[in-house]
Amino acid sequence: MSVPFDIVVSRLRNMLTRISAADSGFEDLCTRHAELTAGIRSLNTLEDPAAAQRDGELRRRRAQLEQEMFAIMQANTRV
Repeated sequence: MSVPFDIVVSRLRNMLTRISAADSGFEDLCTRHAELTAGIRSLNTLEDPAAAQRDGELRRRRAQLEQEMFAIMQANTRV
């Protein structure tokens, strides 16, 4: 990784740590996000048409969670 990328990652990690300490709901969103991501990774969409549909559903739910998470992060960004 590049130095600028490392700086951004460090800042985001610090922000996420602060948010998690102050907001248990945010940590729940992170847990649900991780569960959805694991579910997406476990699907075999090339061989199972039902898995392809399930993949789309899980990705939409994950995107909704990400929007909630980003809104919380934005509200907690220090200038």
